[in-house]
Amino acid sequence: MFISVSPLFISVEGFVWPGIEKILGVFGQLMNPESLVYINPESGEERSLFPIIFKAFASSLTVLGIALVISFSLAVLGTFILWRAPKKIYQLCLSITSLLQSIPDVVFVISSQMFLVWLYIQTGTTFIKLAGAGEEEAVLAPALVLSILPTIYFFQSMLSLVEEEKEKPYYEMAVSKGLPKTFILLTHIMRNMLVRLSYQAKFLLSIMISNLLIVEYLFENFGMASFLLTYSQPPVFFVTALLFFVPIYLFLKGIELSLYFFTREEVSL
Repeated sequence: MFISVSPLFISVEGFVWPGIEKILGVFGQLMNPESLVYINPESGEERSLFPIIFKAFASSLTVLGIALVISFSLAVLGTFILWRAPKKIYQLCLSITSLLQSIPDVVFVISSQMFLVWLYIQTGTTFIKLAGAGEEEAVLAPALVLSILPTIYFFQSMLSLVEEEKEKPYYEMAVSKGLPKTFILLTHIMRNMLVRLSYQAKFLLSIMISNLLIVEYLFENFGMASFLLTYSQPPVFFVTALLFFVPIYLFLKGIELSLYFFTREEVSL
């Protein structure tokens, strides 16, 4: 709430006191959400915030959700493939992913978009939609671009955690009993790995959200970035942030409940 009114205190001259009337005016507008409007900074045109903001919310959440599913699925698949790979190959992949993590996020985002454009120029074919508007806006391309860094992060974390789990006594005991390694991975290592990986969920989501704003801007998607960056009136900012972060909070709580149900271990995210 207080962050949303912070723009009132900033002007070209620096920090200013906007007056109690303006501050109370923002709170008054929030008490009547049906009357909220956003102003186009270029045309100065006013439009009702509802229900258009729900379309932007759905667009952002769709891209974010697809990217999260893609990145997690690819990382799990890669971990399964490398599970039986020679140790040298396993360590090489671990080193490569660690190196890739040191590259700034924006480099992956811009480079991947440039690659898609280059591929279109070379082939004359768009394998996936690169741009659009309204019902025709791109969804899969932004999701794929957004999934690159989380995939690397998930993959590197999973490989590291699997290595750590293999050093624990229960793994040697399970192997000595003749249990198949795939069975050990699925029933013991994966469970412990997911619990430890869940502690990093907030960090990973914060990275994805910051990159989502960049991706939406580059692909010209009408998502939450439009309201957070372009239509920055205090009431609009507050409603946008509320719509965006409440589902994420519920998602994290859902992870906590799921992990407790499957592992009987309490996790606080």
